Amino acid sequence: MKLLTAIDSMKGSLTSIEANQIIADTFTAWGHQVAQVAIADGGEGTVDALIKNKNGQKKVVPVQALNGRQQFASFGWFESEKMAIIESAAASGVQFLDGTLATHPKNTSSYGTGQLILAAMDQEAKKIVIGLGGTGTVDGGIGLLSALGIEFFDENHQRLPAKGSSLAKIASFSKEKLDPRIQTIDIQIAADVESPLTGEKGAVKMFGRQKGLLESEIEPYETAMKHYQSIVTNEEKTLSGDGAAGGLGFAIRIFLKGTVRSGFELISEQTDLEQLIQQVDVVITGEGKMDYQSLQGKVPIGISRLAKKYQLPVIAFVGSFSGDDVLFYHEGISVIIPIVDQIMTLEEAMTSADELLKRAAKRSLQLLTLLK
Repeated sequence: MKLLTAIDSMKGSLTSIEANQIIADTFTAWGHQVAQVAIADGGEGTVDALIKNKNGQKKVVPVQALNGRQQFASFGWFESEKMAIIESAAASGVQFLDGTLATHPKNTSSYGTGQLILAAMDQEAKKIVIGLGGTGTVDGGIGLLSALGIEFFDENHQRLPAKGSSLAKIASFSKEKLDPRIQTIDIQIAADVESPLTGEKGAVKMFGRQKGLLESEIEPYETAMKHYQSIVTNEEKTLSGDGAAGGLGFAIRIFLKGTVRSGFELISEQTDLEQLIQQVDVVITGEGKMDYQSLQGKVPIGISRLAKKYQLPVIAFVGSFSGDDVLFYHEGISVIIPIVDQIMTLEEAMTSADELLKRAAKRSLQLLTLLK
């Protein structure tokens, strides 16, 4: 049988490239043909996936970390197209949260992601794709915008620091110092979730807790985000993708005229994924944690929707699963296989993810006979 494996990275455990290779090795050993596509949805692994598929290179530059200190981050560069691929998580990722006051959402900033955009412009980029996913910030994008020259002021016209706590204090802003180079660049936003800026599925209420907001802080922070929205735009409602990466989608769309797109769709186009799916009998996908958030445009669902168009079966390998499995089957997934096969801690599962995936792949070999 001909198979295509396109598994998203399993955070802290396996990259997309590593997971795909494990699947390919297992099924190839049993006589199957396996094509691999390194895949991502705009979040973690996006740069590596496109460099793998499009033969790009990494550029490493100093940026501001979430806690204000200096660190190094990279972005993908494709010289022939003069295109940069930036992961917001590379500079402003949730992996940098340490539980201290310095990385509480009120004190963190997406400034480092803005510095990556500056570095891409220094390469004379004509197109910049910004992957929004896996960030540790909820600053509405004011950090990124400040790095590019936009200033925010309080009611006394004092310039505000570029961090989350400033959202509620913004009374005005100025684009006078915005880097003029940004106006000539095609900016596309690859959003890994479909959330609006505010509301029950927005940047604060849906993702604020995992970035450090306490339950008692959710409503005040939501109010601050709505205030920020009212100052910078007359739009009463925000669009799908605006709430990605703590509001970076909104900031880039409103201030930089970026085009918001499904991260999965954008990356799949760059990798010719749909054409490859049409050439196989079975599609294999997966991610570290499959839950209701996966239904908002993440990799496995994006792939299963494509496969469903061609009536192809889809096997999904996941680190863990929660939710109503019928919803996932409706989206085209044929079977969900959690890779953890014995009682163990999360840390144990993450450190042994490669072996767990190998064993799960071997257990699923008989499935191919049933799927013929």
